[in-house]
Amino acid sequence: MMMEILQSNSDLIALLSSFVGGGALGGFISNVINRKENKRIKKSEAIQKEALAKKEDASAATEMMGLLERTVAHMERMNNYNEGHAENLLKMVRERDQLNDRLKRDLELLQLQRTEDHRRITGLEKTVERELTWRQDGDYHYCMVRDCGLRKPPMGTFKR
Repeated sequence: MMMEILQSNSDLIALLSSFVGGGALGGFISNVINRKENKRIKKSEAIQKEALAKKEDASAATEMMGLLERTVAHMERMNNYNEGHAENLLKMVRERDQLNDRLKRDLELLQLQRTEDHRRITGLEKTVERELTWRQDGDYHYCMVRDCGLRKPPMGTFKR
């Protein structure tokens, strides 16, 4: 059956085989003729790909530079912020140190006053004790009669 189809359509088969053979031969001839142009096209495509890659690299570099600039600006803002706060902290520390020095001087003065007050109180206590002792001694020798001859010491001669 297949043979019958082949015999009746032999012209068609011949046409088909010449078309396929001619196509391959034509492709080969076209390839030989267009070899330089094909090289130029491939080289052009390679250059375009390389240019695209460089463009992407440049874009990435630009983006990185922008990021770096934003980072530097942020760091400058943070440094300014830190400097301002460092100055404030230094001012607060100085004020605290001055206050501490003033409080130390006040404390030393208070301790000196306390020591002086203690000395005065001790002196007053001794004076009171002495007066009490003299009064007890005077009460023991007290004489109601002004012209008493037994008074010791005589009136107006007692010295403390």
